[in-house]
Amino acid sequence: MTRSSYYVESLVPSWLMHDGGYRAALTQHLRDLLTMQGYEIVAPIRIRPESGQVPPPVGMVMLRVETEVEEFDIEVGED
Repeated sequence: MTRSSYYVESLVPSWLMHDGGYRAALTQHLRDLLTMQGYEIVAPIRIRPESGQVPPPVGMVMLRVETEVEEFDIEVGED
């Protein structure tokens, strides 16, 4: 089994970063995406501000919602 990180980024007004309802919706969105693809989430889902190479516009912030999943390693042998 291999652990992989998955994330979703969202550019939002800075005040929305502290809105509990929006944070819950982002968390649920990532959980639904990974469940739909058949992954099992094995780490807590975290939300944090992301500082990239290009700064967001004034009054905005880029939020990164991330977690880890486990994937099965499949080896195909030669017969």
